[in-house]
Amino acid sequence: MKITRRTAGLLIILYLTLTGVWAWRLRPQIKGTEITEQRMQRDQEKIAAYLAKAPKDTALPALMRLARMPEDQLQALSDWVNEQPINQIRQLTVQKAPIAMLGPEWGEALLQTWLVHKAPVDLLEVHLMIAAAGDRLNEEARDTTLKMLAQRALSQGDKLDAVTILGRACELPGASYETLRQLTAACRAARYTAPALRALATWINRHQDDALDEVIEEARDMELALMMESDLTAEALSLQLHLLVGRAPYPERTLDRAFLAARRAHQGSRLLPILERHLESFSEHSLSPLKLSQQQNISPNYLRWLSCYAALCDEEQPASVAFAAHLRLAAARVSAALPRLCALAEQAHKKEETEAALTQALDQPAQIFTVLQLAQRDPIARKVLAAKLRALPDNRELHFSATLAKAQAQTSGSTAILWQEFLRRFPGDKAAQRRLIQAYMEEQQPALALRVYDEIPAQYLTDEDRGQQELLRQL
Repeated sequence: MKITRRTAGLLIILYLTLTGVWAWRLRPQIKGTEITEQRMQRDQEKIAAYLAKAPKDTALPALMRLARMPEDQLQALSDWVNEQPINQIRQLTVQKAPIAMLGPEWGEALLQTWLVHKAPVDLLEVHLMIAAAGDRLNEEARDTTLKMLAQRALSQGDKLDAVTILGRACELPGASYETLRQLTAACRAARYTAPALRALATWINRHQDDALDEVIEEARDMELALMMESDLTAEALSLQLHLLVGRAPYPERTLDRAFLAARRAHQGSRLLPILERHLESFSEHSLSPLKLSQQQNISPNYLRWLSCYAALCDEEQPASVAFAAHLRLAAARVSAALPRLCALAEQAHKKEETEAALTQALDQPAQIFTVLQLAQRDPIARKVLAAKLRALPDNRELHFSATLAKAQAQTSGSTAILWQEFLRRFPGDKAAQRRLIQAYMEEQQPALALRVYDEIPAQYLTDEDRGQQELLRQL
């Protein structure tokens, strides 16, 4: 046996204790007693060597008790150490044996020591004995032992054995939440989720009235994840819908799980009525799109669930229903709703409403960029932008942004033409002149770029401009 520094220290403590005890015991006495004492000393040394590998908080108390152990108990313990590992665990758990006279304190210490020795045994057979130990092991010791056996099975590559052992541990009344998590991880590793799903359902039902809400919700999150991994999406949705009962508003974490399951199962229509009731619990939902657009402080949670509602409508409802949901989002200044309005407009026969929403969005700084991007590919947005530009001929910022968006989206032809048109409307605009210079340089027309530089007053030229001019003259 390899002697570590800790093991050597424990043995030294034991032998010092034994020296004192035997110094007293070996005072002058009759020969028969002397033989018995020598045998007891040998037994103690053998047992001490076995116990020395146990965890420190187990080994030290056990070694101290060993020094004062009566002869009959010492003999029982010595006989137990001589047994085969499978018989040792059997005697500690389910078999009536002399070792039982030492009491539960010794039983747990020997069990911990047995686990540390990691003798080659059938772990499934051992775990059955641990589970059937009855009052010879308390619930905490039983749970800890089964988890250690499962960990050993995993380290040996026996993933299914680990699942079986942890599944048994989770069936015990005192099963901890940590054991449940370990079972879930083992089931994922083994690609066999059924035991974890059964254990999660049992644990949640058992503890939903006494465990912390956060722990219960975490367990339900794990349950949903496992069901999704097992392609039980419709069943996962049914489970979440069962929790969404009563009057709105509903718990948002449960709604999150239901939304995820509904989309994965392509059964959003089952969740839509619940989402509608949840949205009705917000004051914003009673407002028309026009009045909603005038609100300054709109609940982020309202926008979140309205977006979820719109996403489900997109997938499974008529275009007119999806359009109405996205129209409310657009009114609430959610830029992502604008492309969907354009996409749904023709099918929903809502072109006028779409034009009105885009016109309104152009008045919102946070939405202008989205409309400008849409105008490069969508005819309705292009029409709305053109009308807005005609209505505001002197709005330099809007015209500049529209030209920039068009130039960036252009994949062929000259962007210089776009900036020339802008400069005809806003002559001498320095930002536009620099854009035009860049366009000429990209088209390899240095003479035209220098001509634009010459039109810029000297006091507005930067050092970078002058360096660029010099380079262009050399070309």
